Amino acid sequence: MTASPPYDVDFKEWQKYEELCGPIDAEISVPELVQRGDLCPHQDYIHFSLPTKNEHQKLWEFKTNVSEFLKELSENKRFLDALSAHPWVRDTQRHVKDILDDPQFFSSIIIFLNSLGFVPPDYALTILGVRSAEVPGVDPKWLEVLLSGVLYSHVDDFSEFDDTLVAVRRELKRIGAIERRRINLEDTKEIKKILASSTGKLKSIATITRMEAKQLGDDLRMVVLADYIREAELPSCADEIGPLNKIGVAPIFEHLRRESIAGVKLGVLTGSLIILPKDALGIFDQVVRDNHIDNSHIRLSDLAHDKNFVRVHIKGEQKQSIVHLITEVFNAGGITALVGTQALLGEGWDAPSVNTLILASYVGSYMLSNQMRGRAIRIDPSKPNKTANIWHLASVDIERLDEKLKSVFTKETSRREIFDPFDDIQQDVGDDVRMLQRRFLAFEGVSYDVPFTIENGSKRLALAGTKWTGAGVESLNQSMLARAEMREALLHTWSKGLHGSSPKPEMRENVGSNYAPQGFVFFETIQYLIVTGLITAALAIAQVLSGVRDVETLAVWILVGAGVAAVMIAPKAFKIFRLYLRNSSLEKSITQVGWSVLETLQFMEHIKTNSQNLRIQSTQDKMGVVYCRLDGATPAERRLFLEAMGEVLGPSENPRYLLVCSSRLGGISRVDYHPIPNSIGQKKKNAEFFAKRWERYIGPSQLIYTRSPEGRLSLLQARTQSFASAFQKKTDRLSVWE
Repeated sequence: MTASPPYDVDFKEWQKYEELCGPIDAEISVPELVQRGDLCPHQDYIHFSLPTKNEHQKLWEFKTNVSEFLKELSENKRFLDALSAHPWVRDTQRHVKDILDDPQFFSSIIIFLNSLGFVPPDYALTILGVRSAEVPGVDPKWLEVLLSGVLYSHVDDFSEFDDTLVAVRRELKRIGAIERRRINLEDTKEIKKILASSTGKLKSIATITRMEAKQLGDDLRMVVLADYIREAELPSCADEIGPLNKIGVAPIFEHLRRESIAGVKLGVLTGSLIILPKDALGIFDQVVRDNHIDNSHIRLSDLAHDKNFVRVHIKGEQKQSIVHLITEVFNAGGITALVGTQALLGEGWDAPSVNTLILASYVGSYMLSNQMRGRAIRIDPSKPNKTANIWHLASVDIERLDEKLKSVFTKETSRREIFDPFDDIQQDVGDDVRMLQRRFLAFEGVSYDVPFTIENGSKRLALAGTKWTGAGVESLNQSMLARAEMREALLHTWSKGLHGSSPKPEMRENVGSNYAPQGFVFFETIQYLIVTGLITAALAIAQVLSGVRDVETLAVWILVGAGVAAVMIAPKAFKIFRLYLRNSSLEKSITQVGWSVLETLQFMEHIKTNSQNLRIQSTQDKMGVVYCRLDGATPAERRLFLEAMGEVLGPSENPRYLLVCSSRLGGISRVDYHPIPNSIGQKKKNAEFFAKRWERYIGPSQLIYTRSPEGRLSLLQARTQSFASAFQKKTDRLSVWE
């Protein structure tokens, strides 16, 4: 039994987990536990902060240096000559095999040169499978691929330009954009660290604490969890009160202490640092006596810079009991805001009185995120109407390098913005927010707005309309605080959300896609049938025309010809009409893909549940996204099915096999690529079985083995299509209570 199974591991590791522990007997979701009264109603909130002045200066300097470097690079004739003279560009046709060994590098050269107005060679475009107008604009990721290749993985190809490359490498090192022989122009470790550990979050913590204390008064039981203690940040005396330059347990405590928030009784609990408010010593002494602990094992000393607090030192065999003792003081109200480490308090710590949790931790993994949230959402027998607010912190970088690139590369001003229907934040606002979005995938909660739904992910937090400016962030924070004040509404919100959309609602995991394989196939084949019919009829009529002597006989033969044509095309027409009915809408089409995947996994014996108990369900939302799920299967079978569906509907990465579907309508031709899921494509016979299922349910296709030279070319074109198209395939997983 576990409250946090490792769902975020890959399939092979999950198989090892099941071999060790056995298959899952039953899954009990958080909404079920709330419904049964085993967990309290709760809500997640995010408080966003901007980097401090000093942090912003560092971010600005790095981005300015990168922008200036790229501007100089785009005007560096020697560097441009080096790229133009590269054999892959100068004589593409003779180097196809080498290109297919590193297609990303080849693509990056073409994209970079094209963005500066250099027209790519025709054969290079043929290799990529795109027209010149379809070559995407340059962005930081493509520049990283280009520079990593030029300076490291393909440096031998540029020996004539060694002096130029030495200068480029030296400049990148100076600005801090090289990490272990890889170029990083945006999210370097230093940039990520600045955002993750931004001391601007200290202000967020104080703002949240002030609001929660005002709302709850003496009932406040708040816990703040951080990754590090940072004890050195505590002043050594009252006269040495300096700025706080790091985030951690000690800086958080110190910042809250300086804020002197009315009604808040501060405490610290870590493995090595324990601080109590002096006013809580009476409760502490009583707790010590109640637990029959000898006072000689405990030593108290005034906090060096504030005599209103004491440090607690405990030694000997009683050291193990300190967590329990401080927890009892917290439960009794001697401490109302406790700051600790996620290592000590984030897992297994039991304090049902916690009603406010602030996660000042950088952790984004499934298990630890859930474990930390679990501290707050437990019921408190002494307070049957308990609700819990869970606060997450994120530092926002609202000025991105992409904006600076538009003034450097000539074609960037018209660069397409790709809309992602699954992302509630369309603008890239930094790695700290991206980490938080990953964290939110790990747990379910109720949406802010009506109709109240219970789902995972951050879309339920209504962030989509946010303007990511200083004023926009402040407005968003005020909205979050206002929502958090309405604790009494949480009981009603959860009650509405738990109604679900079915007689027996439960958490159901879906795969979502903005694409399903339908389109020209039906109409193209109808054209083919009409032409076939006309030719057949014409041949039949022509064969007997020479013997026709009157109009009546001619009319009879025309009818006969039409009948022959109808008989000839009827079987195929029936098959096509059946395919059309199956794929006439996106919901129906994704269902057919689901059957192809399901029957293949059954053929492989990865799904063993009886077919009579299995159902594939699909729906479409107002954004045009189609969702598909498998009902009746075991949890492991469902996850395997959804993983495979996500791969076949998503962009091509590096599959062993591809399905290539070609179609033409009028003068418009289209080629679609569908990667065969890794779990299926490991063996040829399984890939072939899947291709047959695909033909039965969706339509004709060609199976391509991507490890052959021809197959690698198809894979390159599939990848190019995925990043060059104005419409990009996107998939996502969503768990919904329904």
